[in-house]
Amino acid sequence: MNEKGKHALVFGASGLIGWGIIDQLLSNYPFAGTFAQVTALVNRPLNVQDSFWPLPGKQLIDVKESPERPGLQLVSGINLADGTVESVTELLQTKVKGIQHVTHVYYFVYKYEEKPEDEVRVVCDMLKRAVGALNRLSTQLEFLVFPTGTKAYGIQIPGGVFKAPYQESMGAVPNEYEFQKTLNYPFMRAIVEEASAGKQWTWCDIRPDAVIGFVPNGSAFNLTAHWATYLSLYRLIEGPDAKVPFPGSLAGYDALYNEASADTIAKLAIWASLHSTQAGGGQVFNIADQAKPESMRARWPKLAAYFGLQGVAPVEGQDKGLKPSEYINKYQGEAEKLGVKSSPVFKGDFLDTYGFYLDFDRQLSLEKVRQAGFAEEIDPNASWFRAFGRFEKAGMIAR
Repeated sequence: MNEKGKHALVFGASGLIGWGIIDQLLSNYPFAGTFAQVTALVNRPLNVQDSFWPLPGKQLIDVKESPERPGLQLVSGINLADGTVESVTELLQTKVKGIQHVTHVYYFVYKYEEKPEDEVRVVCDMLKRAVGALNRLSTQLEFLVFPTGTKAYGIQIPGGVFKAPYQESMGAVPNEYEFQKTLNYPFMRAIVEEASAGKQWTWCDIRPDAVIGFVPNGSAFNLTAHWATYLSLYRLIEGPDAKVPFPGSLAGYDALYNEASADTIAKLAIWASLHSTQAGGGQVFNIADQAKPESMRARWPKLAAYFGLQGVAPVEGQDKGLKPSEYINKYQGEAEKLGVKSSPVFKGDFLDTYGFYLDFDRQLSLEKVRQAGFAEEIDPNASWFRAFGRFEKAGMIAR
């Protein structure tokens, strides 16, 4: 038992899901007093004033405090992509106050590499360094959570591999598919399984499809930021009530899916870490904002309406027009003239293909996570609107 109270450590705290986990922890999820201390680890420089997180309790910097919330320690310069287990151990021991008292770890670190085989190596080496250091330093560790995703169900294969709804029990995609050799997830699971063997801590991995969320300083593959920037610029240039076609195919417009907000993912991660009996042992849990699947035919008009636009179905020849990333590149300067800060999205060109290649039903079954005891649901439209509002508050999109 940690007499100092629970200490949450979040790797990748400035990323899309990591930001959401800090936000939920500082918002006292699941209730006030659950955690005494929260430590946010980031690579790029970030300060609390620019993070848009709730004001924490005690901090190591001089800002107004909120005593009913956990204390926050924000540590930058945590680069897991270089070094060894020994050097990362020294880095965490030097920079993270109370590392020996950490009880719950949320690992949400990702680094894109152009070659898939390089990405597997880099992602796995980062995870090895992190868990290796934790085993040396954090003797009171109880639980570790990390994410995988629906590539585990083969959504990158045209038409998909399994028949939806996807269930955790479906197992791995058959080896006949070449991409299986360069999929991070099985290797990551093996690393954590080996690191936890014989230890007092346990773990799980959580599996969302598309993630809705906000980050204050840009991120990779952030569909929310990509579409928020596109739709806000579209209204600015084309005018209110303009018709904006869905950037995809008709099949993509009608395909069923269920997305997950970073808020919901964060809540499940925290809930699972506090319920090791129900959620530990290396289990996998699908997660989405709601169990009911919907299509972009239902979603796109509402997202467009938030910006005063009419969201309509794809039109013939649309694939030959300006893609969202091209539209953004052409008109971003108009928003900057109004003082709008950029919301950089790495690999926005890939996100342009979202509505084209995901043209099949891919909804996730939430039966397992519900049976485990996590029952929270939220209207996905509300999640999109909340994220859009956060981008507005940060001055990152034009309105």
